[in-house]
Amino acid sequence: MTKLICSECAHENELERIYCHSCGARLDRSAISVPKERPDETRKRMRTFFDPQRAKLRHLLFRLSKLILGACGTAAVVQMILPLDVPPPVKALLLPSQISLELENAITYHRPAQLQYTEEQVNAYFASALKSKQKFLNKPLLDFERAIIGFGEGSVTIIAERSLFGYSLYSSCFFAINLKEGKIAASNKGGTIGRLPIHPEIMQLIGFIFADLWSALERERKLVAKMGAIEFHQKSVLLSVPSQ
Repeated sequence: MTKLICSECAHENELERIYCHSCGARLDRSAISVPKERPDETRKRMRTFFDPQRAKLRHLLFRLSKLILGACGTAAVVQMILPLDVPPPVKALLLPSQISLELENAITYHRPAQLQYTEEQVNAYFASALKSKQKFLNKPLLDFERAIIGFGEGSVTIIAERSLFGYSLYSSCFFAINLKEGKIAASNKGGTIGRLPIHPEIMQLIGFIFADLWSALERERKLVAKMGAIEFHQKSVLLSVPSQ
């Protein structure tokens, strides 16, 4: 026999073993026929079996793996709590109802043909519109501070700022948005938690962190969905009225 088969679990053990390496059962060594080999071969085989260097190497690799995983985890946490470069809070330049009123008139009377708003105007509107919904946006231990919108060519960025014991934490989502048959078609392009980038597929799984914000902006989302078209440009958004 070149291997010692355990009668309990059928694990193949080395001939030198007394107890099974897998289940710990005592091995039946009566069927072993001692192989004929030269003394130097026996010493070499036994040296390999009990080589302390191999055990040290395994222990070193295990410790190194724990160190690398710990370093990666620490770096990820640091990236998650680092603040984003966001504009300072803006003052309410528009009345809370002004943008929504203009959208309602455009949908009803089909004029003016287009409505254009800057980032500053939209962020000021968000500051006013969400102020009264603050209590619905607060999470356990996390207080909602503000929502920040950013416009780029063909894309929009939504940033939620929340605070934990006074320290601001940020999360963001990137979207490509189109209007189709009275609905907003949003394609997720990823996001961040702090400065840690998140893959689009993972961002879709953790999109619930923005659920309260989408619910608070439901009225605005429905109004935008009724428009004819939407275009995002650098620092501005252009809305076209629906055809009659």
